Amino acid sequence: MDVLSDGVVDVEEGGITWSGPASEAPDSGGAEEIRVPGLLMPALINGHCHTPMVLFRGAGEGLPVDRWLSEVMWPRESRLTPADVQAGMALGVAEMLTNGIGTSSEMYFHADAMAAAVEEANFRSVISAAFIEDDSFAGLGSVAEQMDSAISFNTRCAGRPTVSAGLGPHSAYALGEDTLASIGRLAAEHDMLVHIHAAELPAENEMVGSMGSTVIQVLDSLGLLTSRTVVAHGIWVDDDDMAIMTERGVGVCHCPVSNMVHAMGVAPLEKLQAHGIDVCLATDGPASHYRLDLFEEMRSALRMHRLSSGDAGVLAPVDVLRMTTETAASVLGLDDLGQLRPGFRADMVHLDLDQLSFGPILSNEDIVPAVVWGGSRAAVRDVWVEGSPSVVNGVPIGAPVHELRAEVQSRAARLASP
Repeated sequence: MDVLSDGVVDVEEGGITWSGPASEAPDSGGAEEIRVPGLLMPALINGHCHTPMVLFRGAGEGLPVDRWLSEVMWPRESRLTPADVQAGMALGVAEMLTNGIGTSSEMYFHADAMAAAVEEANFRSVISAAFIEDDSFAGLGSVAEQMDSAISFNTRCAGRPTVSAGLGPHSAYALGEDTLASIGRLAAEHDMLVHIHAAELPAENEMVGSMGSTVIQVLDSLGLLTSRTVVAHGIWVDDDDMAIMTERGVGVCHCPVSNMVHAMGVAPLEKLQAHGIDVCLATDGPASHYRLDLFEEMRSALRMHRLSSGDAGVLAPVDVLRMTTETAASVLGLDDLGQLRPGFRADMVHLDLDQLSFGPILSNEDIVPAVVWGGSRAAVRDVWVEGSPSVVNGVPIGAPVHELRAEVQSRAARLASP
């Protein structure tokens, strides 16, 4: 990654028209100039999240994933209203923005409510409607009705610059073969992203054993693995699985903190990358990670894989920063995000390099390690999405945070009641 001192980025109609050294910058022609003391870099991209689950933060602490889902999460989620989801999404988006995140890829319910929160905050999101076949979700309608709703939402996303649609089958163990195959056909027909949990649980292959030998092979046989597929977690995969994923062009979202919280295992990051598979970083939902913080995720990835491999050089700060910017954009099919270059969208974050955790910075080569090892919400001064301000001097301008916190507290209490 190039670090320029001093650098200039020209923005017009939400896009970057020029970037480079200040000494070579074209004349501004009287356009507004914003001087940024510190670092201007691409806004971070959260590849896999269930942001409205801020409503359930802390619930089911210490449970294994299967019990956490069936005993705590799904009973509460089955009672969600669109207003609940919009409030949770709005508060979660405010948290992400103040952590330097400009885009998230979501898998959740009530897509229109999520989109409303996204647009009000001037955020960017790929919203994949979640599908789970469980009696507790009968209130959402039949799976066929939910699919129709997801396709209608995709149609409504046309022309919306910061909201796009995907399909979010929860997992091969939460859906039947016919439903999974139908989702694969719909995704192909409408060119939509498929966002799915896979190879997340140690016993997941056994859970889907009636359909095939591994969950990856099951999904492939049902037409769900393509270059428009995002696999969340991808922990329990073998070489044959990775060969299939490489051939199909599948991307993976690595969630090290969530994986550790639920004791799910260590994803084979180095092997996935050696197979040529794009791997980005993600927080997962705030009910499992607790925080919507990609700085923590980058540091956790570095520590986890250096420790598990016994090699302090196996992963570098620049590698994990790419995994939250340009590689994340590639995984999600958002090829005009993640870089400050002409032709890319103007999603940017301004970091204050005078934070105590950053110094001393003796040369430009020190900046990327400083951002990764020392970065935090305290350093995030401003965020722009589509060239417009979303955070100014550390404050999200599209979200009444205090009112939202009170509203989420009330809604969370209601949802937690038996």
